[in-house]
Amino acid sequence: MGRHIAFVNAPTVGEVYPTLPIVAELVRRGHRVGYATVAARAEAVAATGALVVPYTSSLPAESDRDLRRPDRADYITTVREGFLGEARATLPQLAPYFRDDRPDLMVFGMQSLAGRLIAIRDGLPAVQFQSFQAANEHWSIARHLALTVTPRPGMPDHQAQLDAYTTAQGVDPDTVRAFEPLAQLLLYPRFMQFRADTFGERCHFVGPCTGPRPFQPRWAPADPDRPVVLISLGTVYNRLPGFYRTCVEAFAGTHWQAVLAVGERTDPAELGPVPGNVTVAATVPQLDVLAHAAAFVTHAGMGGILEAIRAGVPMLTVPQTPEQEVNALRVAELGVGRPLDSATPTAGALRAAVDNLTTDHGVHEALTHLQAELRTYGGATLAADIIESTLP
Repeated sequence: MGRHIAFVNAPTVGEVYPTLPIVAELVRRGHRVGYATVAARAEAVAATGALVVPYTSSLPAESDRDLRRPDRADYITTVREGFLGEARATLPQLAPYFRDDRPDLMVFGMQSLAGRLIAIRDGLPAVQFQSFQAANEHWSIARHLALTVTPRPGMPDHQAQLDAYTTAQGVDPDTVRAFEPLAQLLLYPRFMQFRADTFGERCHFVGPCTGPRPFQPRWAPADPDRPVVLISLGTVYNRLPGFYRTCVEAFAGTHWQAVLAVGERTDPAELGPVPGNVTVAATVPQLDVLAHAAAFVTHAGMGGILEAIRAGVPMLTVPQTPEQEVNALRVAELGVGRPLDSATPTAGALRAAVDNLTTDHGVHEALTHLQAELRTYGGATLAADIIESTLP
């Protein structure tokens, strides 16, 4: 008989999309999945067969043009404060629902304090997952990049804020710190993790979890004989109309078919006239485009990196956050991509970087090797197996 499994995580594309094939597999096996998400993700979640548990997020909407990327030194503090604010907003919405319809297991994203607190307060067995490089006593993004995490002037540090909040929710802060989920699912391959050898047996590198996306339109190139370059800076810190204008100039009138996914924060009209060999859209079905692409100019989010390796597409990385910086460093170490030398390249430099990348035989050999390694991972099937193994 199927069991009731709850999913609670951040509502971003990078956090939701990797979980969808896992949820679809659990539903296929007869389980009832209640997935907490926002209206913008409801269609994607419902397509898996899960029950959508709606809530309103405090995080900026993807169409919010006022969102600004924090200063690099302030990024981690800003993110931590944002997700504490998200817990304050979402816990009162979700806790009553899962108390009335008690799940047999809570599966929560690493950044979801609400999911963690529901599991602790209600005594639920739990599994944690994350789609970005994990940290332990041996490695973290902040230490790798030598970032100092300091509180804002006049504000207590993050741990003090967190302790005060959990205490107000009736949970001892020491209990939160000591809480260990039954398993930790890392939704990427071991080769993407710095110091992977230092992570214990409770951490499962399940590999990329990629599956059909029936909620997206299909895509094929207008001219199958011309190479495709996909350009995307993700769905968060993506309001860079100047960079997109450079991309249009770089590929206008060339043999390339350029596909620019500029997000909802940028009006395509801001890019000016667009030639026939350049397509500009808020979003594109990335898996379909990568299936035809010869190059990928990317912010180096984990999901996009794995989709590119899976498709055998070399990457030119333009990271926007520290999390993406370490991903870009790993991509370069693995030999499957290169960093763009400048955050404000000229059109000629950008086009030359893409041309040089696509003609580098070493990059293509590295991609072929990692493609084969990716196929050895269980992905969504393995993740579902581990989740089932923890059910009481």
